[in-house]
Amino acid sequence: MPLKRVVIPVLLIFSAAPALAGPWMRGEDETFLSYSIETDLENGISDGSGFYGSLYAEHGLTKRLTVGLDAGGHEDDMSKAIAFFRWPVSAADRNLRVSAEFGLGMAREDFALRPGISVGHGLQLGDMPGWVSVDSRAIIIGSFDGALETDITFGLSPSPDSKLVLQLQTGIPTQSDPYAKLAPSYVHRIAPGYHIEVGVVAGVAEADDFKLKLGLWHQF
Repeated sequence: MPLKRVVIPVLLIFSAAPALAGPWMRGEDETFLSYSIETDLENGISDGSGFYGSLYAEHGLTKRLTVGLDAGGHEDDMSKAIAFFRWPVSAADRNLRVSAEFGLGMAREDFALRPGISVGHGLQLGDMPGWVSVDSRAIIIGSFDGALETDITFGLSPSPDSKLVLQLQTGIPTQSDPYAKLAPSYVHRIAPGYHIEVGVVAGVAEADDFKLKLGLWHQF
């Protein structure tokens, strides 16, 4: 079987990473939902202040247009809610995929725009198919506020029901220091169309927090 016939289905399953979907389009009429909670192990369990919840949704309107919603916040504070659409820039038959994205909505209680670009490539490590992607977007809030964010994601599928994901999350805010976080996770299929995710988010630079992440993925 040609390599791309093995790699592409795995990429479609994993195209919804926690911060950004990557360059791969959802199939027409296919929907993906991801719900996750991150909790500060020191404070989140005791008083709830360390919990952060997120909702990520994608739907394939056509083979070349995916729409979605990226939202998240604490218990009483919605920090972002961005509606977006994504379209391919490179040809669909190339292993190297490039897509552009444009979103608008709310970030930090203000109107925000979020243009972005994603690059991804399928790979094979021994018998394990996988992928690597780089997702960059600019969050524009007003004239002098916002951030430039880039996530680098590496994923492998050691078995049909298990996935390993390692993501480096970086950001350059306009009003604070640049930061970097490392987010490894394990994803396991529990039923057709359903996966659970268990991972951690650890600060590397200008972010010293350590959080546990639990998530549920649903594809239909």
